[in-house]
Amino acid sequence: MPELDFPQTIGIIAFLFGASAFLHQDGHKFRIHLTFFQIILCSHFILMGAITAALGCGISALRSYASTRTQSSKVMWLFIALLWLMGLPNINYGYEVLTIFGASVATWGMFKAQGIKFRLLILFNSFCWLTNNLFLGSIGGSLMESTFIIVNLFTIARMTKLRQAKYQN
Repeated sequence: MPELDFPQTIGIIAFLFGASAFLHQDGHKFRIHLTFFQIILCSHFILMGAITAALGCGISALRSYASTRTQSSKVMWLFIALLWLMGLPNINYGYEVLTIFGASVATWGMFKAQGIKFRLLILFNSFCWLTNNLFLGSIGGSLMESTFIIVNLFTIARMTKLRQAKYQN
């Protein structure tokens, strides 16, 4: 079990802040809240010495904010390129590539997908980050991604039921 030190405490604060993002029903407020969550989580990863994860969170924070302003493919590809160009040189462990790959998939989803497809892409991203966080020993990050996975699975199931009911009528 990882020790509860200052970096882990920041991770738990990020978890609590990120979990509260789900209280927003408005998509714009949700994305703004996620931006601040990702900034806090970025600080956690810096303190943990996980530079690839910190870069992924920092770029994702900018991406979340940008996606509230535009759905431009050029902007989307800029963020995906930044993830790979800045992330790859900083990889120390094989599992860290999951953060880059997951964040790239989530970036595409934030700009180009909706509904169940969007939720599935975010779910994939959460599994990538959960794997990274477990290997890293990040308590707050692991709790956050586990929460995202549970909430997304519940939401996907609910959306699927609603879609099936719509087609049965």
